[in-house]
Amino acid sequence: MKKYLVSLTAVLCLLLTACGLMSKTEDLSDEEVVNTLVQALQQGDYEGIKPYVSDDNPLHQLFANTDEAVGGDLAPVYKACLEKAKDITCTAKAVEGKEAWGTVDVTMTAPNYYSAFHDAMAAALVEDVETGSGAFYDLPGWMAQALEGEGETLEESWQLHVGNRDGEMVMDTNTNREFFTALCGGLKSYLNASMTTCTFPDGTEWVLAAQGDEIVAIIRTESISGASQYAPEDLEAVIQAFEAPYETQEGLFAHGEVQGDLLVSRMGVDMETASSFTLVQMGLIDKQTTAGSNGHLSLSATISGFTRDGANCVTETFKPAQPET
Repeated sequence: MKKYLVSLTAVLCLLLTACGLMSKTEDLSDEEVVNTLVQALQQGDYEGIKPYVSDDNPLHQLFANTDEAVGGDLAPVYKACLEKAKDITCTAKAVEGKEAWGTVDVTMTAPNYYSAFHDAMAAALVEDVETGSGAFYDLPGWMAQALEGEGETLEESWQLHVGNRDGEMVMDTNTNREFFTALCGGLKSYLNASMTTCTFPDGTEWVLAAQGDEIVAIIRTESISGASQYAPEDLEAVIQAFEAPYETQEGLFAHGEVQGDLLVSRMGVDMETASSFTLVQMGLIDKQTTAGSNGHLSLSATISGFTRDGANCVTETFKPAQPET
Protein backbone atom coordinates (compact mmCIF):
# COMPACT_ATOMS: atom_id res chain seq x y z
CA MET A 1 0.00 0.00 0.00
CA LYS A 2 2.84 2.39 0.88
CA LYS A 3 4.56 1.62 -2.43
CA TYR A 4 1.28 2.34 -4.25
CA LEU A 5 0.92 5.75 -2.57
CA VAL A 6 4.49 6.67 -3.49
CA SER A 7 3.83 5.73 -7.10
CA LEU A 8 0.61 7.75 -7.15
CA THR A 9 2.46 10.78 -5.83
CA ALA A 10 5.08 10.42 -8.53
CA VAL A 11 2.39 10.22 -11.21
CA LEU A 12 0.68 13.34 -9.88
CA CYS A 13 3.97 15.23 -9.88
CA LEU A 14 4.57 14.24 -13.48
CA LEU A 15 1.10 15.40 -14.42
CA LEU A 16 1.82 18.73 -12.77
CA THR A 17 5.10 18.94 -14.73
CA ALA A 18 7.66 18.22 -12.06
CA CYS A 19 5.52 19.52 -9.19
CA GLY A 20 5.00 23.00 -10.55
CA LEU A 21 8.19 23.63 -12.47
CA MET A 22 6.11 24.57 -15.48
CA SER A 23 4.96 27.70 -13.61
CA LYS A 24 8.51 29.03 -13.39
CA THR A 25 9.37 31.80 -15.80
CA GLU A 26 12.66 30.06 -16.59
CA ASP A 27 10.66 27.64 -18.76
CA LEU A 28 9.81 30.47 -21.15
CA SER A 29 12.05 31.66 -23.95
CA ASP A 30 13.16 35.30 -23.92
CA GLU A 31 10.64 36.29 -26.57
CA GLU A 32 7.90 34.39 -24.74
CA VAL A 33 8.64 36.41 -21.60
CA VAL A 34 8.04 39.65 -23.53
CA ASN A 35 4.86 38.35 -25.18
CA THR A 36 3.48 36.92 -21.94
CA LEU A 37 4.06 40.20 -20.09
CA VAL A 38 2.35 42.25 -22.81
CA GLN A 39 -0.59 39.83 -23.00
CA ALA A 40 -1.06 40.05 -19.23
CA LEU A 41 -1.14 43.85 -19.48
CA GLN A 42 -3.68 43.70 -22.30
CA GLN A 43 -5.90 41.56 -20.07
CA GLY A 44 -5.42 43.74 -17.00
CA ASP A 45 -3.84 40.75 -15.24
CA TYR A 46 -1.55 42.16 -12.56
CA GLU A 47 -0.65 38.74 -11.13
CA GLY A 48 0.37 37.65 -14.62
CA ILE A 49 2.79 40.60 -14.88
CA LYS A 50 4.50 40.30 -11.50
CA PRO A 51 6.83 37.37 -12.29
CA TYR A 52 8.46 39.22 -15.19
CA VAL A 53 9.25 42.65 -13.71
CA SER A 54 11.49 44.07 -11.00
CA ASP A 55 10.14 45.65 -7.82
CA ASP A 56 10.92 49.15 -9.13
CA ASN A 57 8.79 48.75 -12.26
CA PRO A 58 6.20 51.53 -12.87
CA LEU A 59 3.55 48.93 -13.75
CA HIS A 60 3.31 48.07 -10.03
CA GLN A 61 2.30 51.64 -9.25
CA LEU A 62 -0.03 51.83 -12.22
CA PHE A 63 -1.99 48.75 -11.14
CA ALA A 64 -1.91 49.65 -7.43
CA ASN A 65 -3.41 53.06 -8.11
CA THR A 66 -6.48 51.59 -9.81
CA ASP A 67 -7.67 50.79 -6.27
CA GLU A 68 -9.43 53.83 -4.80
CA ALA A 69 -7.88 53.04 -1.41
CA VAL A 70 -4.48 53.73 -3.02
CA GLY A 71 -5.16 55.91 -6.05
CA GLY A 72 -7.91 58.03 -4.49
CA ASP A 73 -9.44 60.55 -6.90
CA LEU A 74 -6.97 59.49 -9.57
CA ALA A 75 -8.04 55.82 -9.53
CA PRO A 76 -10.51 56.29 -12.44
CA VAL A 77 -7.68 57.80 -14.50
CA TYR A 78 -5.45 54.79 -13.92
CA LYS A 79 -8.32 52.40 -14.70
CA ALA A 80 -9.10 54.22 -17.94
CA CYS A 81 -5.45 54.15 -18.94
CA LEU A 82 -5.23 50.39 -18.36
CA GLU A 83 -8.31 49.92 -20.52
CA LYS A 84 -6.39 51.50 -23.38
CA ALA A 85 -3.75 48.76 -23.07
CA LYS A 86 -6.13 46.36 -24.81
CA ASP A 87 -5.20 48.09 -28.08
CA ILE A 88 -1.48 47.32 -27.79
CA THR A 89 0.04 45.15 -30.52
CA CYS A 90 3.47 43.62 -30.09
CA THR A 91 5.83 41.27 -31.89
CA ALA A 92 8.95 39.85 -30.26
CA LYS A 93 11.78 37.80 -31.78
CA ALA A 94 15.02 36.68 -30.19
CA VAL A 95 18.07 38.22 -31.87
CA GLU A 96 20.07 35.49 -33.57
CA GLY A 97 23.51 35.19 -32.07
CA LYS A 98 22.57 37.17 -28.97
CA GLU A 99 20.46 34.55 -27.21
CA ALA A 100 23.02 34.26 -24.41
CA TRP A 101 22.42 37.92 -23.55
CA GLY A 102 18.62 37.60 -23.68
CA THR A 103 18.36 40.14 -26.50
CA VAL A 104 14.94 40.41 -28.15
CA ASP A 105 13.83 42.59 -31.06
CA VAL A 106 10.44 44.08 -30.20
CA THR A 107 8.09 46.16 -32.34
CA MET A 108 5.05 47.64 -30.61
CA THR A 109 2.16 49.97 -31.30
CA ALA A 110 0.48 51.38 -28.22
CA PRO A 111 -1.94 54.18 -27.28
CA ASN A 112 -0.10 57.18 -25.88
CA TYR A 113 -1.80 60.04 -24.03
CA TYR A 114 1.18 62.10 -22.91
CA SER A 115 0.45 64.94 -25.35
CA ALA A 116 -3.27 64.72 -24.54
CA PHE A 117 -2.50 65.13 -20.82
CA HIS A 118 -0.36 68.17 -21.55
CA ASP A 119 -2.97 69.72 -23.86
CA ALA A 120 -5.72 69.19 -21.26
CA MET A 121 -3.55 70.75 -18.56
CA ALA A 122 -2.70 73.70 -20.81
CA ALA A 123 -6.39 74.28 -21.59
CA ALA A 124 -7.26 74.18 -17.88
CA LEU A 125 -4.37 76.57 -17.18
CA VAL A 126 -5.60 79.12 -19.73
CA GLU A 127 -9.21 78.84 -18.52
CA ASP A 128 -8.16 79.34 -14.92
CA VAL A 129 -6.02 82.37 -15.75
CA GLU A 130 -8.92 83.93 -17.66
CA THR A 131 -11.72 83.12 -15.20
CA GLY A 132 -10.26 81.97 -11.87
CA SER A 133 -12.45 78.86 -12.14
CA GLY A 134 -10.05 76.49 -10.36
CA ALA A 135 -9.94 74.16 -13.40
CA PHE A 136 -6.14 74.02 -13.30
CA TYR A 137 -6.09 72.65 -9.75
CA ASP A 138 -8.51 69.84 -10.74
CA LEU A 139 -5.78 67.47 -11.88
CA PRO A 140 -8.01 64.34 -11.84
CA GLY A 141 -10.59 66.22 -13.91
CA TRP A 142 -8.36 67.35 -16.75
CA MET A 143 -6.50 64.04 -16.84
CA ALA A 144 -9.77 62.12 -17.16
CA GLN A 145 -10.87 64.51 -19.90
CA ALA A 146 -7.66 63.79 -21.82
CA LEU A 147 -8.38 60.05 -21.78
CA GLU A 148 -11.80 60.60 -23.32
CA GLY A 149 -10.13 61.54 -26.61
CA GLU A 150 -8.35 59.40 -29.17
CA GLY A 151 -4.82 60.16 -28.04
CA GLU A 152 -1.89 59.18 -30.24
CA THR A 153 -0.55 55.83 -31.38
CA LEU A 154 3.08 55.21 -30.51
CA GLU A 155 4.99 52.97 -32.96
CA GLU A 156 8.41 51.96 -31.71
CA SER A 157 11.01 49.23 -32.03
CA TRP A 158 13.60 48.31 -29.40
CA GLN A 159 16.21 45.70 -28.63
CA LEU A 160 15.10 44.57 -25.18
CA HIS A 161 16.96 42.42 -22.69
CA VAL A 162 15.56 39.57 -20.61
CA GLY A 163 17.64 38.52 -17.63
CA ASN A 164 17.72 35.99 -14.83
CA ARG A 165 16.77 36.79 -11.24
CA ASP A 166 16.93 33.95 -8.72
CA GLY A 167 16.24 31.41 -11.42
CA GLU A 168 13.35 33.39 -12.90
CA MET A 169 13.34 35.18 -16.25
CA VAL A 170 12.57 38.90 -15.79
CA MET A 171 12.93 42.22 -17.61
CA ASP A 172 15.03 44.77 -15.76
CA THR A 173 13.26 48.13 -15.43
CA ASN A 174 16.18 50.47 -16.11
CA THR A 175 17.64 48.44 -18.98
CA ASN A 176 14.25 48.42 -20.74
CA ARG A 177 13.11 51.84 -19.49
CA GLU A 178 11.68 53.19 -22.76
CA PHE A 179 9.64 50.03 -23.31
CA PHE A 180 8.01 50.19 -19.89
CA THR A 181 7.37 53.91 -20.29
CA ALA A 182 5.52 53.12 -23.52
CA LEU A 183 3.48 50.41 -21.78
CA CYS A 184 2.21 53.07 -19.35
CA GLY A 185 0.50 54.86 -22.24
CA GLY A 186 1.93 58.30 -21.47
CA LEU A 187 0.90 58.12 -17.81
CA LYS A 188 4.32 57.32 -16.33
CA SER A 189 5.24 60.98 -15.75
CA TYR A 190 1.97 61.46 -13.86
CA LEU A 191 2.31 58.49 -11.50
CA ASN A 192 3.68 60.94 -8.90
CA ALA A 193 1.73 64.02 -9.97
CA SER A 194 0.71 66.66 -7.43
CA MET A 195 -0.69 70.17 -7.04
CA THR A 196 0.88 72.49 -4.47
CA THR A 197 -0.67 75.73 -3.24
CA CYS A 198 1.63 78.29 -1.60
CA THR A 199 -0.03 81.29 0.04
CA PHE A 200 1.93 84.34 1.21
CA PRO A 201 0.89 86.65 4.08
CA ASP A 202 -0.11 89.37 1.58
CA GLY A 203 -2.55 86.95 -0.09
CA THR A 204 -0.44 86.18 -3.15
CA GLU A 205 -1.06 82.58 -4.18
CA TRP A 206 1.03 80.24 -6.29
CA VAL A 207 -0.41 76.95 -7.59
CA LEU A 208 2.26 74.55 -8.82
CA ALA A 209 1.55 71.44 -10.92
CA ALA A 210 4.36 68.91 -10.66
CA GLN A 211 5.42 65.49 -11.90
CA GLY A 212 7.49 64.19 -9.03
CA ASP A 213 9.90 67.04 -8.24
CA GLU A 214 9.53 68.73 -11.63
CA ILE A 215 7.21 71.73 -11.82
CA VAL A 216 5.35 71.58 -15.14
CA ALA A 217 2.94 74.52 -14.81
CA ILE A 218 2.23 77.50 -12.55
CA ILE A 219 -0.51 80.00 -11.77
CA ARG A 220 0.24 83.06 -9.62
CA THR A 221 -2.65 85.18 -8.34
CA GLU A 222 -2.21 88.61 -6.73
CA SER A 223 -4.85 90.96 -5.32
CA ILE A 224 -4.33 94.66 -4.61
CA SER A 225 -6.94 96.70 -2.74
CA GLY A 226 -7.94 100.26 -3.57
CA ALA A 227 -9.28 99.74 -7.09
CA SER A 228 -12.29 101.96 -6.32
CA GLN A 229 -9.98 104.98 -5.97
CA TYR A 230 -9.14 104.93 -9.67
CA ALA A 231 -11.12 106.01 -12.69
CA PRO A 232 -12.26 103.15 -14.96
CA GLU A 233 -9.96 104.24 -17.78
CA ASP A 234 -6.98 104.27 -15.42
CA LEU A 235 -7.77 100.75 -14.23
CA GLU A 236 -8.06 99.60 -17.84
CA ALA A 237 -4.62 101.05 -18.56
CA VAL A 238 -3.15 99.26 -15.53
CA ILE A 239 -4.66 95.95 -16.67
CA GLN A 240 -3.40 96.37 -20.21
CA ALA A 241 0.07 97.22 -18.94
CA PHE A 242 0.06 94.02 -16.88
CA GLU A 243 -1.15 91.75 -19.68
CA ALA A 244 0.87 93.20 -22.56
CA PRO A 245 4.32 91.68 -21.78
CA TYR A 246 2.84 88.16 -21.78
CA GLU A 247 0.88 88.37 -25.02
CA THR A 248 3.85 87.65 -27.29
CA GLN A 249 5.48 85.01 -25.09
CA GLU A 250 4.79 81.35 -25.81
CA GLY A 251 3.60 79.41 -22.79
CA LEU A 252 2.85 82.55 -20.73
CA PHE A 253 -0.66 83.84 -20.03
CA ALA A 254 -1.95 86.80 -18.03
CA HIS A 255 -5.30 88.33 -17.11
CA GLY A 256 -6.30 91.26 -14.92
CA GLU A 257 -9.74 92.19 -13.61
CA VAL A 258 -11.50 94.27 -10.98
CA GLN A 259 -13.41 92.52 -8.21
CA GLY A 260 -15.07 95.09 -5.98
CA ASP A 261 -12.24 97.10 -4.45
CA LEU A 262 -9.62 94.57 -5.56
CA LEU A 263 -7.46 94.61 -8.66
CA VAL A 264 -6.82 90.91 -9.31
CA SER A 265 -4.05 89.69 -11.61
CA ARG A 266 -3.40 86.11 -12.65
CA MET A 267 -0.34 84.84 -14.48
CA GLY A 268 0.08 81.30 -15.84
CA VAL A 269 3.16 79.44 -17.08
CA ASP A 270 3.28 76.26 -19.12
CA MET A 271 6.83 75.10 -18.41
CA GLU A 272 6.86 72.75 -21.39
CA THR A 273 6.44 75.55 -23.91
CA ALA A 274 7.73 78.63 -22.04
CA SER A 275 11.36 79.70 -22.29
CA SER A 276 13.22 79.40 -18.99
CA PHE A 277 15.49 82.23 -20.14
CA THR A 278 12.44 84.47 -20.58
CA LEU A 279 11.13 83.47 -17.16
CA VAL A 280 14.44 84.51 -15.60
CA GLN A 281 14.51 87.80 -17.52
CA MET A 282 10.96 88.59 -16.39
CA GLY A 283 11.86 87.81 -12.78
CA LEU A 284 9.38 84.94 -12.52
CA ILE A 285 12.05 82.47 -11.43
CA ASP A 286 15.41 83.31 -9.91
CA LYS A 287 17.50 81.00 -12.10
CA GLN A 288 17.02 78.85 -15.16
CA THR A 289 17.54 75.51 -13.43
CA THR A 290 17.13 74.58 -9.80
CA ALA A 291 17.46 70.81 -9.87
CA GLY A 292 20.84 69.73 -11.18
CA SER A 293 21.52 68.28 -14.61
CA ASN A 294 17.88 67.62 -15.49
CA GLY A 295 17.38 71.35 -15.92
CA HIS A 296 13.87 71.44 -14.45
CA LEU A 297 12.29 73.78 -11.93
CA SER A 298 12.35 71.88 -8.64
CA LEU A 299 9.19 71.63 -6.56
CA SER A 300 11.07 70.92 -3.33
CA ALA A 301 13.50 73.80 -3.89
CA THR A 302 10.66 76.17 -4.75
CA ILE A 303 8.64 75.19 -1.68
CA SER A 304 11.71 75.66 0.52
CA GLY A 305 12.32 79.12 -0.91
CA PHE A 306 8.68 80.15 -0.60
CA THR A 307 8.49 78.85 2.96
CA ARG A 308 11.58 80.85 3.93
CA ASP A 309 9.82 83.92 2.55
CA GLY A 310 6.81 83.31 4.79
CA ALA A 311 4.49 81.27 2.55
CA ASN A 312 2.33 78.39 3.74
CA CYS A 313 2.55 75.54 1.22
CA VAL A 314 0.17 72.56 0.99
CA THR A 315 0.67 69.70 -1.49
CA GLU A 316 -2.24 67.58 -2.72
CA THR A 317 -1.67 64.22 -4.43
CA PHE A 318 -5.41 63.37 -4.63
CA LYS A 319 -4.63 60.06 -2.95
CA PRO A 320 -5.54 58.88 0.56
CA ALA A 321 -2.89 59.44 3.20
CA GLN A 322 -1.01 56.20 3.75
CA PRO A 323 -0.41 54.98 7.31
CA GLU A 324 3.10 55.48 8.62
CA THR A 325 5.22 52.34 8.80
